[in-house]
Amino acid sequence: MDGALELLRSLMQRGGPVMWPIALCSLLTLFVTLRKALQWLFYLLELRLGAQAWRDALADLADPQAHKALAPRLKGTHSPNAKLLCRALETPALPFAEALQAEALREVRRLGRGLGVLDTIVTLAPMLGILGTVTGIIASFNLMGQSGVDDPTGIAAGIAEALITTAAGLVVSIAALLPLNLGRACHNALTLRLQEAMTAAEHAERAQ
Repeated sequence: MDGALELLRSLMQRGGPVMWPIALCSLLTLFVTLRKALQWLFYLLELRLGAQAWRDALADLADPQAHKALAPRLKGTHSPNAKLLCRALETPALPFAEALQAEALREVRRLGRGLGVLDTIVTLAPMLGILGTVTGIIASFNLMGQSGVDDPTGIAAGIAEALITTAAGLVVSIAALLPLNLGRACHNALTLRLQEAMTAAEHAERAQ
């Protein structure tokens, strides 16, 4: 553990100031990945736990008598779909179908929140690496201009800065790309399931 920390400290020092925003990108990648994984895990768990409640809600939605008292009964359920339906039923200013679509769109945006951060990091991290490469090469040329080739240590430090930042930027970009693509696939799957559930709700409401 101490060896890994010492290596990381050495890389941060040798990589120059550009390593700090790259390190921030890596921390953001880790934070967003863990947050989205937990969010989707709990969402799927709630869907499973609330499956029966959602089926009951669809049956009550198609019943004109049960429909009137449906919204209060849905507030304590575990089903995300039933909670969404409850919010739509409690929006009298809009027709049911429009309120349902508005709530579904809000839910889709909530589930996708954070993927844009990963998308930005995938593009930004390599660019920061290139910036570090340019600054490292500039530092090497400046040193060569001042002392010629009499100070190979300083020139090597500038080249090391250039290479380290490039490698670090690529590593962070790849590390963000994998959860981004997986997250997009999961988000699309959850969005499809949500659309199917809302379609079923619309059909049940029309069946009254």
